[in-house]
Formats: sequence, structure tokens, C-alpha cells
Amino acid sequence: MKRIIISSLFMALLCWTFSATAGKKQCQDYRKKLDNIQAQQRQSNTRQRSQHLSSLEVKARDTWWQCQTGKLKPALTKKRKTKQKKSNKNNKVNATRTNVKEVLVPFASSGPIIVRSKYQGEKLQAWLQFYQAKKMCARPKTTQQFAACVEDKRRQQIEFEKGY
Repeated sequence: MKRIIISSLFMALLCWTFSATAGKKQCQDYRKKLDNIQAQQRQSNTRQRSQHLSSLEVKARDTWWQCQTGKLKPALTKKRKTKQKKSNKNNKVNATRTNVKEVLVPFASSGPIIVRSKYQGEKLQAWLQFYQAKKMCARPKTTQQFAACVEDKRRQQIEFEKGY
């Protein structure tokens, strides 16, 4: 009798730990998102950014905890709601466009779209060696920085054309 009770308790414990670890594997993405937000909070931020990250952390922690406890609602219901909202927006847009006399065509040409760089072959290699982008141009934060990067690239292209 004791053996039956002990073996049933052991089986119940084994099943419980297996289900707990399986649930944790499903929740790893939520935990990673929470960890990412917390890592961003440890960096220096403005007051507004800190408040935004704090609200994101609360939501991410709640979502992760709901997943851990098995109370997380399926993601399909959220997707259906967003699809319904989008379709309602599209209906409104289509209703306003039918009132417009002209139909907007994104591409009037029926030919293929070909994207090429300005330079080809050896000239391209020479340009890549010549062009030195500024550090801020890797990820410009404002439109002024972006405009400055574009102007700098144009200036360097003019210099390159003169020397090549």
C-alpha cells in the first residue's frame, strides 16, 4: 500500500515538474522581452523615456507572469481584433477614395523596376574606398542629421567625380 502511494506521489511530482518546465519554455520569449526592457532601463534615459520604459516593463512583467501561471489568453484573439480594426479603417479609406474622381495608381509603368547603384564595376570599388561616412550617419536620430549626412555624401561624390 505504501509503495502505491509513494509511486503515485512520485508520478504526480514528475508530471508537475514536466508541465512546469514545458510552460517555462513557452514563456521564454516573454522573459527575454522583459529582460531587454530592464536592460534598457539600466542605461541613462530622459525622464519621459524612463516613464515609457517603466510602463512597458509593467506590461511585459504581467504578460510573462500570466504565461508562467497559465492564465495568458491566446494570441489569436488579439490578431482577430486588429484585423477587424484594419478592415474597418480600409472600408473608411475606400469610401473616401470612391468620392475622388481620379484613381491613384502607384506605378504607372508596366515595365520592371531595376535598382542599381550609381557606380558599377571598378568605379564602384573606387567609390567604396573613397567614401568615408561620418559616425552619426550610421543611425541618424533627427531629420537634420539625416540631411547633413545626405549633403556630406553628395559633397564627397562631387569630389570623387573630379578625381576619378
